Amino acid sequence: MGMNYILTYDIGTTGNKCTVFDSLGQEVMATTVSYNTMYPKPGWSEQDPHDFWQSVVTGTRELIDRFGLRPKDVAVIGISGQMNGCIPIDDKGNVLYNNIIHSDCRTQSQCGFIQEYIDFDSFYKITGNRIDPHYTLPKVLWLKENHFDIYYQTRYFINTKDYISYCLTGNLGITDYSDASLTCMLDLSKGDWAYDMLKFLGLDVGKLPSLHTSNEIAGGLSKEAADLLGLIPGTPVTVGGGDGACATRGSGVQNTGDTYNYFGSSSWIANLSDAPIFDKDARIFNYFDLDGKHMIVCGTVQSAAASYNWAMDMLGQTVQSFQDVNDPVHSNDLSQDPKKSYDKMEALARSAPIGSNGLFFLPYLMGERTPLWDPNTRGAFVGFTLFHERSDMIRSVYEGVAYALRSVLDVFRENEADIRDMILIGGGAKSKLWNEMLCSIFNIPLKVHSSPGVATSLGAAIAAGVGVGIFKDYESAINTLYSSEYAPIESEHKEYDKHYEIYKSIYPGLKPVYNEIAKL
Repeated sequence: MGMNYILTYDIGTTGNKCTVFDSLGQEVMATTVSYNTMYPKPGWSEQDPHDFWQSVVTGTRELIDRFGLRPKDVAVIGISGQMNGCIPIDDKGNVLYNNIIHSDCRTQSQCGFIQEYIDFDSFYKITGNRIDPHYTLPKVLWLKENHFDIYYQTRYFINTKDYISYCLTGNLGITDYSDASLTCMLDLSKGDWAYDMLKFLGLDVGKLPSLHTSNEIAGGLSKEAADLLGLIPGTPVTVGGGDGACATRGSGVQNTGDTYNYFGSSSWIANLSDAPIFDKDARIFNYFDLDGKHMIVCGTVQSAAASYNWAMDMLGQTVQSFQDVNDPVHSNDLSQDPKKSYDKMEALARSAPIGSNGLFFLPYLMGERTPLWDPNTRGAFVGFTLFHERSDMIRSVYEGVAYALRSVLDVFRENEADIRDMILIGGGAKSKLWNEMLCSIFNIPLKVHSSPGVATSLGAAIAAGVGVGIFKDYESAINTLYSSEYAPIESEHKEYDKHYEIYKSIYPGLKPVYNEIAKL
């Protein structure tokens, strides 16, 4: 009898993280295989699904050959994948066009077409999302309009992880509720495809895959796949979920009202809810949890750690000012040790007071989603004087991102979401300053996940474990460990609040300017 190991593939934007977990949800081994994104035209982003499959083969072989994974120890395979994609496959499983991935925004005119036929509020009420070029629905319409032969030959439009589940099992046309709900083709209240709306838009609803919860078994590992991977045929493969839904369960969210903040290059706040939350201005969006019953309500900030990385590139030379420039040992510190430069950025930020001496940073470096939904908005520093130093600029970047996240939380609070505390995951969770800052700006207790980088893979493992009975259910699957907990400091909260009020007033003042810049 082998171990009860759970093997997961997390097919992300830059690569596939192949991870093995034990029956307590602890990581045993992991390897990442990267692949490319193609940008055939400005605003277009595509990936070749064959690269996803190749990464699964390469990664699994590496776990076996290099890390000593024994095939008989694998009890089940779980999958997570990037959401909002569009992969057309024919009835033999051939890929007919590259995956048009989440960041692609070629479908402006298709979104215009949808808006002509369906009013904004009805679309939001049916799908739980706003009409936006990043979603799958306009991408399917784009293929129909521009490559009708491909559209015609398509048997199913599927998402990233669905393609991998097909490659593993040979079973075609299976998806889960979480991925389906972010295609904008699902009727959330019915928990089924929005047949009437799709027919109205002229789409063939027969091309949509069947719907399942993420813990259902998609099939056993086929003989062909098992030979390629070096695994045992018949190993159960679960349907899996979209990365956002997997990260939710992997973060330690268990019960309704639990909330987490994923802090990566973009950042989002998500709350587990019994029902969708329809915000009057459609500032937050909704998709299904892995269990196909609960809702995940979500608001996204476009440039979180991305703003920090940009500031690091622009202002990072600062870090030299910490040392004697003539000192040969340290003069190139920044380029050599990223950890040192992070520590120095943080030390510089801490040397400025709360409010960065009246300097404000708007982190809208790629437009903004929640709460503004404005692609024209841009980044800004506001309030410079001759008095300001680099430390004020760096601190204002930390604060600007934190205020942007607070403006997301405000939308949840306006809609009476019951948010008691917050779990922090993702790379940004490694910053102690940001943790303290978010805690006092949000004014609720904050818990930092002990392994903030594994949440997405862990969520896929939880669904797989529930699927084969390693875990009883989602609620009791694992005991999440937190490396640190923070409580808000009242005096700091008051000070931040004063500045936050000013921060909120800057965007409305600049909006007309942004619209003029966008015309250039």
